Amino acid sequence: MFKSFLQLVYPRLCGACQFPLLASEDFICTGCRFDLPKPGLFIPTPNWITAKFDGLFNFTDANAFFLFAEGSRVQHLMHEVKYKGHADLGEFLGFWCGKELQKAHSFIFYDAMIPIPLFAKKLSERGYNQAACLTKGIQQATGLPSLEQVLIRKIQRKSLVGQNRVQRYESLSDAFMVENEGLIKDKHILVVDDTLTTGATFLAAAEKLKAAGAREISFLALAALK
Repeated sequence: MFKSFLQLVYPRLCGACQFPLLASEDFICTGCRFDLPKPGLFIPTPNWITAKFDGLFNFTDANAFFLFAEGSRVQHLMHEVKYKGHADLGEFLGFWCGKELQKAHSFIFYDAMIPIPLFAKKLSERGYNQAACLTKGIQQATGLPSLEQVLIRKIQRKSLVGQNRVQRYESLSDAFMVENEGLIKDKHILVVDDTLTTGATFLAAAEKLKAAGAREISFLALAALK
Protein backbone atom coordinates (compact mmCIF):
# COMPACT_ATOMS: atom_id res chain seq x y z
CA MET A 1 0.00 0.00 0.00
CA PHE A 2 2.75 2.46 1.01
CA LYS A 3 4.74 1.58 -2.12
CA SER A 4 1.67 2.28 -4.26
CA PHE A 5 1.22 5.62 -2.50
CA LEU A 6 4.83 6.59 -3.19
CA GLN A 7 4.41 5.58 -6.82
CA LEU A 8 1.38 7.87 -7.03
CA VAL A 9 3.18 10.83 -5.44
CA TYR A 10 6.61 10.21 -7.00
CA PRO A 11 5.94 8.19 -10.15
CA ARG A 12 8.81 6.38 -11.82
CA LEU A 13 9.27 7.83 -15.28
CA CYS A 14 10.52 6.31 -18.50
CA GLY A 15 14.08 7.49 -19.13
CA ALA A 16 13.26 8.15 -22.78
CA CYS A 17 9.73 9.59 -23.03
CA GLN A 18 9.20 10.63 -19.38
CA PHE A 19 5.77 9.01 -19.15
CA PRO A 20 5.02 7.10 -15.93
CA LEU A 21 6.17 3.49 -15.89
CA LEU A 22 3.85 0.62 -15.14
CA ALA A 23 4.58 -1.51 -12.08
CA SER A 24 5.92 -4.24 -14.38
CA GLU A 25 8.31 -1.89 -16.21
CA ASP A 26 11.84 -0.81 -15.26
CA PHE A 27 13.68 2.29 -16.49
CA ILE A 28 12.19 2.34 -20.02
CA CYS A 29 8.56 1.81 -20.97
CA THR A 30 7.53 -1.02 -23.26
CA GLY A 31 6.61 1.40 -26.05
CA CYS A 32 10.05 2.99 -26.09
CA ARG A 33 11.77 -0.38 -25.95
CA PHE A 34 10.16 -1.20 -29.27
CA ASP A 35 10.18 2.28 -30.83
CA LEU A 36 13.63 3.70 -30.04
CA PRO A 37 15.56 3.75 -33.35
CA LYS A 38 18.17 1.00 -33.58
CA PRO A 39 20.44 0.56 -36.60
CA GLY A 40 21.02 -3.13 -35.86
CA LEU A 41 24.11 -4.43 -34.11
CA PHE A 42 27.01 -5.87 -36.05
CA ILE A 43 26.46 -4.53 -39.51
CA PRO A 44 29.40 -5.83 -41.59
CA THR A 45 32.28 -3.40 -41.90
CA PRO A 46 32.88 -1.13 -43.70
CA ASN A 47 29.61 0.57 -42.83
CA TRP A 48 28.20 4.06 -42.22
CA ILE A 49 29.95 4.18 -38.85
CA THR A 50 33.43 3.28 -40.09
CA ALA A 51 32.94 5.84 -42.86
CA LYS A 52 33.30 8.51 -40.17
CA PHE A 53 36.98 7.58 -39.85
CA ASP A 54 37.90 7.95 -43.53
CA GLY A 55 40.24 4.96 -43.35
CA LEU A 56 42.30 6.44 -40.49
CA PHE A 57 41.92 3.28 -38.38
CA ASN A 58 40.95 -0.29 -39.19
CA PHE A 59 38.28 -1.17 -36.63
CA THR A 60 37.29 -4.84 -36.72
CA ASP A 61 33.71 -4.04 -35.67
CA ALA A 62 32.02 -0.66 -35.33
CA ASN A 63 28.51 -0.56 -33.93
CA ALA A 64 25.87 1.52 -32.17
CA PHE A 65 22.83 0.36 -30.21
CA PHE A 66 20.66 3.45 -30.85
CA LEU A 67 20.51 6.16 -33.50
CA PHE A 68 20.99 9.64 -32.02
CA ALA A 69 19.17 12.77 -33.16
CA GLU A 70 18.84 16.21 -31.60
CA GLY A 71 15.67 16.56 -29.54
CA SER A 72 14.88 12.84 -29.73
CA ARG A 73 13.95 10.40 -27.00
CA VAL A 74 17.38 8.84 -27.42
CA GLN A 75 19.00 12.20 -26.63
CA HIS A 76 16.85 12.51 -23.53
CA LEU A 77 17.86 9.01 -22.50
CA MET A 78 21.54 9.87 -22.91
CA HIS A 79 21.15 13.05 -20.86
CA GLU A 80 19.48 11.11 -18.06
CA VAL A 81 22.48 8.80 -17.89
CA LYS A 82 25.19 11.39 -18.40
CA TYR A 83 23.98 14.48 -16.56
CA LYS A 84 21.09 13.55 -14.27
CA GLY A 85 22.88 11.08 -12.01
CA HIS A 86 21.15 7.95 -13.29
CA ALA A 87 24.08 5.54 -13.23
CA ASP A 88 21.61 2.70 -12.66
CA LEU A 89 19.93 3.53 -15.97
CA GLY A 90 23.34 3.29 -17.65
CA GLU A 91 23.86 -0.18 -16.20
CA PHE A 92 20.38 -1.22 -17.34
CA LEU A 93 21.11 -0.02 -20.88
CA GLY A 94 24.44 -1.84 -20.82
CA PHE A 95 22.71 -5.05 -19.74
CA TRP A 96 20.13 -4.68 -22.51
CA CYS A 97 22.86 -4.01 -25.05
CA GLY A 98 24.88 -6.95 -23.73
CA LYS A 99 22.02 -9.36 -24.29
CA GLU A 100 21.83 -8.22 -27.91
CA LEU A 101 25.62 -8.36 -28.18
CA GLN A 102 25.62 -12.05 -27.30
CA LYS A 103 23.53 -12.82 -30.38
CA ALA A 104 26.23 -11.55 -32.74
CA HIS A 105 28.60 -14.12 -34.20
CA SER A 106 31.63 -11.89 -33.57
CA PHE A 107 30.95 -11.61 -29.82
CA ILE A 108 32.97 -14.76 -29.10
CA PHE A 109 36.09 -13.13 -30.54
CA TYR A 110 36.23 -10.30 -27.98
CA ASP A 111 38.66 -10.74 -25.11
CA ALA A 112 37.71 -7.72 -22.98
CA MET A 113 36.02 -4.31 -22.94
CA ILE A 114 37.50 -0.93 -22.09
CA PRO A 115 35.22 2.03 -21.31
CA ILE A 116 36.28 5.47 -22.52
CA PRO A 117 37.54 7.09 -19.30
CA LEU A 118 36.73 10.46 -17.77
CA PHE A 119 39.37 12.85 -16.50
CA ALA A 120 39.81 12.43 -12.73
CA LYS A 121 38.28 15.83 -11.90
CA LYS A 122 35.24 15.19 -14.10
CA LEU A 123 34.81 11.74 -12.56
CA SER A 124 34.91 13.25 -9.08
CA GLU A 125 32.31 15.87 -10.01
CA ARG A 126 29.92 13.43 -11.69
CA GLY A 127 30.50 10.56 -9.28
CA TYR A 128 30.59 7.91 -12.00
CA ASN A 129 31.76 7.26 -15.55
CA GLN A 130 28.76 6.65 -17.80
CA ALA A 131 30.82 4.47 -20.15
CA ALA A 132 31.90 2.30 -17.22
CA CYS A 133 28.24 1.95 -16.21
CA LEU A 134 27.58 0.56 -19.68
CA THR A 135 30.44 -1.94 -19.52
CA LYS A 136 29.33 -3.00 -16.04
CA GLY A 137 25.89 -3.82 -17.42
CA ILE A 138 27.37 -5.59 -20.45
CA GLN A 139 29.62 -7.62 -18.17
CA GLN A 140 26.65 -8.65 -16.03
CA ALA A 141 24.82 -9.81 -19.16
CA THR A 142 27.70 -11.53 -20.94
CA GLY A 143 30.59 -12.17 -18.57
CA LEU A 144 32.94 -10.22 -20.84
CA PRO A 145 35.48 -8.54 -18.52
CA SER A 146 35.68 -4.76 -18.29
CA LEU A 147 39.18 -3.34 -17.85
CA GLU A 148 38.87 0.10 -16.25
CA GLN A 149 42.50 0.25 -15.14
CA VAL A 150 44.06 0.30 -18.62
CA LEU A 151 43.02 3.44 -20.53
CA ILE A 152 43.59 6.63 -18.55
CA ARG A 153 42.46 10.13 -19.47
CA LYS A 154 45.43 12.30 -18.56
CA ILE A 155 44.22 15.61 -20.00
CA GLN A 156 40.81 17.25 -19.81
CA ARG A 157 40.26 19.42 -22.85
CA LYS A 158 37.68 22.18 -23.13
CA SER A 159 34.26 21.18 -24.41
CA LEU A 160 34.33 19.59 -27.85
CA VAL A 161 30.82 20.76 -28.71
CA GLY A 162 30.85 22.65 -32.00
CA GLN A 163 34.18 21.25 -33.19
CA ASN A 164 34.44 19.20 -36.37
CA ARG A 165 36.10 15.78 -36.54
CA VAL A 166 39.59 17.10 -37.32
CA GLN A 167 39.44 19.68 -34.52
CA ARG A 168 38.18 17.09 -32.05
CA TYR A 169 40.89 14.62 -33.00
CA GLU A 170 43.60 17.28 -32.60
CA SER A 171 42.17 18.13 -29.18
CA LEU A 172 42.16 14.48 -28.09
CA SER A 173 45.32 13.14 -29.74
CA ASP A 174 47.32 13.26 -26.50
CA ALA A 175 44.43 12.99 -24.04
CA PHE A 176 44.87 9.28 -23.25
CA MET A 177 47.58 7.02 -21.89
CA VAL A 178 47.74 3.26 -21.36
CA GLU A 179 48.70 1.48 -18.14
CA ASN A 180 48.91 -2.25 -17.39
CA GLU A 181 49.72 -2.98 -21.02
CA GLY A 182 50.03 -6.71 -20.32
CA LEU A 183 46.26 -6.91 -19.88
CA ILE A 184 45.65 -6.03 -23.54
CA LYS A 185 48.68 -7.49 -25.29
CA ASP A 186 47.55 -9.57 -28.29
CA LYS A 187 43.89 -9.17 -27.21
CA HIS A 188 40.81 -8.14 -29.17
CA ILE A 189 39.48 -5.13 -27.26
CA LEU A 190 35.95 -3.72 -27.46
CA VAL A 191 36.03 0.00 -26.65
CA VAL A 192 32.73 1.29 -25.25
CA ASP A 193 31.32 4.81 -24.91
CA ASP A 194 27.92 6.43 -24.58
CA THR A 195 27.84 8.57 -27.73
CA LEU A 196 29.53 8.61 -31.13
CA THR A 197 29.40 11.90 -33.02
CA THR A 198 32.51 12.54 -35.12
CA GLY A 199 34.40 9.47 -33.86
CA ALA A 200 37.43 11.47 -32.69
CA THR A 201 37.33 10.08 -29.13
CA PHE A 202 37.18 6.46 -30.31
CA LEU A 203 39.96 7.10 -32.81
CA ALA A 204 42.31 8.67 -30.25
CA ALA A 205 41.68 5.86 -27.75
CA ALA A 206 42.05 3.11 -30.35
CA GLU A 207 45.40 4.39 -31.55
CA LYS A 208 46.79 4.38 -28.01
CA LEU A 209 45.51 0.85 -27.32
CA LYS A 210 46.84 -0.48 -30.61
CA ALA A 211 50.25 1.09 -29.99
CA ALA A 212 50.27 -0.54 -26.54
CA GLY A 213 49.92 -4.02 -28.02
CA ALA A 214 46.22 -4.75 -28.56
CA ARG A 215 45.77 -7.15 -31.49
CA GLU A 216 42.42 -5.83 -32.71
CA ILE A 217 40.14 -2.96 -31.75
CA SER A 218 36.37 -2.84 -32.11
CA PHE A 219 34.01 -0.29 -30.66
CA LEU A 220 30.46 -0.03 -29.47
CA ALA A 221 28.59 3.22 -28.83
CA LEU A 222 25.29 3.25 -27.02
CA ALA A 223 24.09 5.88 -29.51
CA ALA A 224 25.53 7.26 -32.74
CA LEU A 225 24.74 10.29 -34.86
CA LYS A 226 24.15 9.18 -38.45
